[in-house]
Amino acid sequence: MNWEIVKGVLILLVAVSALGTAFVLISASGTDKAACIARALKSGIPVGNIERVCRLLDK
Repeated sequence: MNWEIVKGVLILLVAVSALGTAFVLISASGTDKAACIARALKSGIPVGNIERVCRLLDK
C-alpha cells in the first residue's frame, strides 16, 4: 500500500472536518444545533425526524 496516498487522504479528511467545524461554529446558534443533532442521534430519534425535533428549518 502506498503510504503517501494514505497520508494524503488523512490530510484531506482532517481539512474537511476542520472546515465543517468552522462553519458550524460561525453559523447562528450552530453549536446548539449540532448538540441537538448529537443528542437526537444518541437517543435513537430517526434521522428523518431530526429536522423537526431540532427545529432546523427557519420558518
